[in-house]
Amino acid sequence: MLIALVILNALYLICSLLFNAELLNMAGADIPLKKLEVLELYSQVLAATSMCLLVWRICYHRYQGKGRVLWISLAVSTALVTPLSWWFQGAAPDWIAEQFPTSLRVSSLYAYVTKKGLLYDTLTIPNLPYKEFKDQGEGKAFIANLGVLMSVQSSYVEKIDKNFQGFSVAVFQGFAKRNSDALYERLQETVVLNIGDITRVYVQLEGLRAAGIPGNDWTPIKWPKPGEDLGYTPTADEYARSINPGVRTREAIANTVEVRYMAKTALGPLYVKGMNLLATHEQFQAYLPGIASNMAFDVAHTDIRGPEGLNVLKNMWFIPFSLLSGLFFSAISLVVLIISGIEALRQVQGRNRLARAVAIALIVIVPLAIGNKIVDSTGYSDAFSGSGKQPLLLAKVFRWAMSAEAMLYNITKPLLKAE
Repeated sequence: MLIALVILNALYLICSLLFNAELLNMAGADIPLKKLEVLELYSQVLAATSMCLLVWRICYHRYQGKGRVLWISLAVSTALVTPLSWWFQGAAPDWIAEQFPTSLRVSSLYAYVTKKGLLYDTLTIPNLPYKEFKDQGEGKAFIANLGVLMSVQSSYVEKIDKNFQGFSVAVFQGFAKRNSDALYERLQETVVLNIGDITRVYVQLEGLRAAGIPGNDWTPIKWPKPGEDLGYTPTADEYARSINPGVRTREAIANTVEVRYMAKTALGPLYVKGMNLLATHEQFQAYLPGIASNMAFDVAHTDIRGPEGLNVLKNMWFIPFSLLSGLFFSAISLVVLIISGIEALRQVQGRNRLARAVAIALIVIVPLAIGNKIVDSTGYSDAFSGSGKQPLLLAKVFRWAMSAEAMLYNITKPLLKAE
């Protein structure tokens, strides 16, 4: 059974390293919350597996040679550990996010915008070589942990705080320019298609009205006061019935109050006042600065205590938490693997404590010795360690974590390409 545990630990370690590397790989892009929820499921599986392997080994040593007692202990421990570790890995990020004080929530919001600026090359931090290592482990680890860095140990936050909306406008201008095709496609999918539906219903209504068929009267929507919500989403039929009779062109329909309201509701901050909803791709480019300003205003006025603020926190904190817990469980698995291998060979009896201490020391020392070019840069020290107020222990933990993550990513990157 000990040999089986060694094999299972080795397989788990490989899966865990691949998961962490893939998580870092995804951190180099804008990650929707829905995708994070899928990753959270995988992290729960790995956490539960790691804890099961650990308690199986403990049970094996305690009840070795006791047959039925051993198997009962394995079954009971699995039944207890699996749901607990699954729950903790899933609930901890939400619980942490909900406990955040206002100051840290604001810092996480700043980190959210900073991440976009770094990813879309609209922002540079002086003397910090992020662009040079953007596609390597150092860059991936830095961008993945940016939420934590700016929340607990950043003097860079103080600079952003002086003009956050102006900072956001600069970031989102680059974002809008880089994503103009996707933004235009969203306009087509969420608005232009609906305009087509409303137009078809309106033409039918006009024909029925001209024929004198009853039941097709003009029924205007009772629009709410400024700042208030309508309370429901009108259908294409309701929009069409609310449009004044006598409109004769598609362009005129697209410029009605009803269609404008539909577009503003569907696009949110992507809607620019007075924009031509039927604009060509070339004409759409003129609205990009307005879209960037709207997005910046929307972010700058995020309710940090509301659902949107919580989503930002989860977006910025889930990956660092998952990576750190992944490193923790991988370290446990590696230590167990080393000890189990020694025991299986039965050549170093009585020296397990020494081997365990050496294994733990290597796990801590090796990443710090190898280092991380971004973490070791003067730009990092100025931006993320210059306030003098950061918790020293937390700073050291994440310095080690970023070095370990970068090292492991660079090692496992060939495996990801092969996969």
